Amino acid sequence: MNTPEHPAAWSFLSQIWDSLGGDEKALKRVSFTGQGALRSPFAVTDLAAASFAAAGLALSDLLATVGGGEPQVRVDRRLASGWFDLPVGPSQPLDDSARQGIPHKWMSEFQTADDRWLRIQATFPTLRARIAHALGTAEEPSQFASEIRKHTAEDIERFLVGEGAAVAISRTVEEWRHHSQGRAVATEPVVHLQTGGAASGNWRPTPGRPLAGIRVLDLTRVISGPMASRFLAACGAEVLRIDRPGSDESSGVFGRGSDVMLGKRWALLDLQITAGRDRFLSLLAEADVLVHGYRPGGLDSLIAPEIRAAVRPGLVEVALNAYGWTGPWKDRRGFDTLVQFSSGLADATTAWALADPEHRTPINALGRLVDADRPRHLPVEALDFATGYQIAAAAIRGLTRRVTTGEGSFSRLSLARTAAMLIDEGHVPEEPEIRLPLDGPYEDRVFAGGDGRPVKRLEFPVTIEGSPLFWERPFESAGTSVPRWSTAS
Repeated sequence: MNTPEHPAAWSFLSQIWDSLGGDEKALKRVSFTGQGALRSPFAVTDLAAASFAAAGLALSDLLATVGGGEPQVRVDRRLASGWFDLPVGPSQPLDDSARQGIPHKWMSEFQTADDRWLRIQATFPTLRARIAHALGTAEEPSQFASEIRKHTAEDIERFLVGEGAAVAISRTVEEWRHHSQGRAVATEPVVHLQTGGAASGNWRPTPGRPLAGIRVLDLTRVISGPMASRFLAACGAEVLRIDRPGSDESSGVFGRGSDVMLGKRWALLDLQITAGRDRFLSLLAEADVLVHGYRPGGLDSLIAPEIRAAVRPGLVEVALNAYGWTGPWKDRRGFDTLVQFSSGLADATTAWALADPEHRTPINALGRLVDADRPRHLPVEALDFATGYQIAAAAIRGLTRRVTTGEGSFSRLSLARTAAMLIDEGHVPEEPEIRLPLDGPYEDRVFAGGDGRPVKRLEFPVTIEGSPLFWERPFESAGTSVPRWSTAS
């Protein structure tokens, strides 16, 4: 490695790159700049920088396959931290109106009978209804709190998970390390790779716009998977996101669109009916990359792996899971903060903050100050964002493999494995604080926002020599596009 600075960033990048099957010599193309860190006992800023670096280095390696040299990759640690902020940026209205956090009564913690904390994720109506039905209450936080307080942590977690809810009790790092799921995740690679069948076609990357001509089918939601497909769109790929009509995310406020959807088109299609599956298979037949966030077996129950392989030989497929791909919890619903609670990240952050409350003002993952008697989270949803850019790197590495060997691939990643990597790096020395949201540096142009308002945008944290990253279209709302490719096959 070419610098002794930022050792945690280099450590993360080395682990990710090795798991992606990258050549260690390629690491010399990367440089990290920028001092300071997000306030945390863990190396959140360095994880952010390393994840961007992995995606950038994967792009550099892809370009090298067509005589594009070995483009240098530079990552700004401060900007990487800012791009991990919520609400999901990087756009900012020109009037400099203050961005608000996302305080939401359905993303909160409730105390149990044995004085532990149970975190719930009930932002989506379906998840909220499951908890209310299981507890026998109305959909009111006060009633949830009263009922949850009657049960011990282990019992209420087991019961609600069994009812299809998304919840997690707070565990310590040591408890997680000895837990059957924690042990299973610890043995998994950061990226689990399987090679696929022989590919057809003669696509090659284009220096300056590396993924031009690539089609990406996006079956992800929330943050991690959408971050990956958004990055692929910034590299020039055509990204088509598919949601079921009436799904939680495509309806209501989420369906109006946001920066999560920058550069992508958003169509509705029901894979549970014959016509929808047939249309999806026709899309898949012309796709290069499929990214999905279904739990294990979820997509397989709709469209079997052998059908996907037969319809699109050489497909580059990347899948995301919350709690890992082995162990008793591999089928469990999960979100970033739930994995933080399960893995001990939240508990360790709480203990760290309370050890020096005068200097470690606690902020939770949604940008809100919290009282001293409440649990803390990481300062950003680092598991979601970091895994997202690792997914992008895995997809690009899959395309590189297809160009060089003619093979497709199937890569699997998880939030829990990213959490394990962050925990294993250990506590880090405190640095001058990077405060969010960042006020620049911004791109030197004004953009049309998807909601009609002109916006400015933070510069990209990662630059790849000779290949600027940008989006060719603003975000759009759910159902704006039809389920078909806009480019010719």
